[in-house]
Amino acid sequence: MLPKHGAAALCILAGLAIVGAACGPRPAPVIPTVPLDGFHHAAPRRPTAGAGLTEAARAALHEGWRLVVEGRLGEADRALAPLRETAPGDSGVLGVDGFLALRAGRREDADSLFGRALEAVPGDGFAALGQVLVVLGEEDPESMFRRLRRLAGIEPDAVIVAERLPALTLEVAERRLRRARETAARDRGDPTVADAYRAALEVIPDSADLLLEAAEAASAGGSVLIAREWFDSVPALASASERQALTARIAGAELLADAGLLSESLVRLDRVLAEPGLRKLADLTDRASALERRLEIARVAERYDRIREAERVTREQLAAILSAELGAPEAPEPERPDLRIAIDIERSWAANLIRTALGAGYLRLFPDHTFKPRAFVSRAELAAALGAALGAFDPEALHRAQRDAADRQLTDMPEGHRNRSAAQVAVQLGLLRLPSKDTFGPRGFASGAEAVRAVQALRRLLANQEPELR
Repeated sequence: MLPKHGAAALCILAGLAIVGAACGPRPAPVIPTVPLDGFHHAAPRRPTAGAGLTEAARAALHEGWRLVVEGRLGEADRALAPLRETAPGDSGVLGVDGFLALRAGRREDADSLFGRALEAVPGDGFAALGQVLVVLGEEDPESMFRRLRRLAGIEPDAVIVAERLPALTLEVAERRLRRARETAARDRGDPTVADAYRAALEVIPDSADLLLEAAEAASAGGSVLIAREWFDSVPALASASERQALTARIAGAELLADAGLLSESLVRLDRVLAEPGLRKLADLTDRASALERRLEIARVAERYDRIREAERVTREQLAAILSAELGAPEAPEPERPDLRIAIDIERSWAANLIRTALGAGYLRLFPDHTFKPRAFVSRAELAAALGAALGAFDPEALHRAQRDAADRQLTDMPEGHRNRSAAQVAVQLGLLRLPSKDTFGPRGFASGAEAVRAVQALRRLLANQEPELR
């Protein structure tokens, strides 16, 4: 039997034991884990703690992550609780907390936590992987694709990226391209066609075929600026073939011409025409030639001011003025002047207009088959070209003018001068002026302004308008 004081002491110790048991740490709550596809990609990783965490906090963070990996979610929750208070914006804390929520089946909470982590540190691959696992296994390839692309941008060698992104890219590309084509098929003029193709190009931006298709669809839908941007992008692609690059360049020049930007279109077309590979592609050569014919007037218009300002007009400039202002008469082929091949006009900016002038008979080749594009034109030669142009359109009008002008005196062009009659007609009709009374100045060079004025006056005359010389 214990002494009285010993019994009392035993009672006190027993009481303290009861109190201690009541005040000791409570067991961690039980948080069941749910199956999570792909968690094996995350388990070997370690969260990146922020620079502001103390050593003790870092240790607590890694302990919390160990518990999450082991599935002891209640203990992990208790370990992370102090960190939520002291470092609520730390990307490492947010990431581990996100995986805790994800393993517990709270996907929306997990997605929000991973998103906050990525806002804090955009290059946080730990949180980016978590965002991928949030949607892994769900029927949402678009969301999965966006998240995998983000992870690939941060960690291109991540195993899950290599495993899943290539096939998913193909699937998403096919879905987006199908939607784009369906939109275009319903209404090619629908402006949303460009947006649909843009979505497809976001997935496979380096496909020249797709860029060409998208540009053509955008153009048909009225999104011309976008179409031009896409056409311009094709030649820069390493994967683009010569045909694809030339097709894109021609199409881009056509869009500029359609928009009235003729000079810019002409600059681009000239680059295409200089490409040696164009000659091997007959269909593209024809397409470029058709555009060149559309732009000939622009080619002349671009140089008209320079022609007007020229002290001496050249043969190529005169041919350009005649062809651009008058065109060519519609005469049966047998009645056309005999054409020989001009051997020196290929490099002339006015080559096609020279051919028109030769075909219409306004100008002639020299005996050696040359045209001499840059040779200067005398006033007598200008008069001869004007007379030939009048005769090509209206032979009777030319004959009447020759009869009416036969008595006009030109003291420096005696009888027998080969261009005397043409000079008389030009003066009689008001196409050319006399530099002084009864003298024509046949050997003097014609100026650009004089040639433009004369041909425009002839055009008005042919249109039954009174020539108004300026």
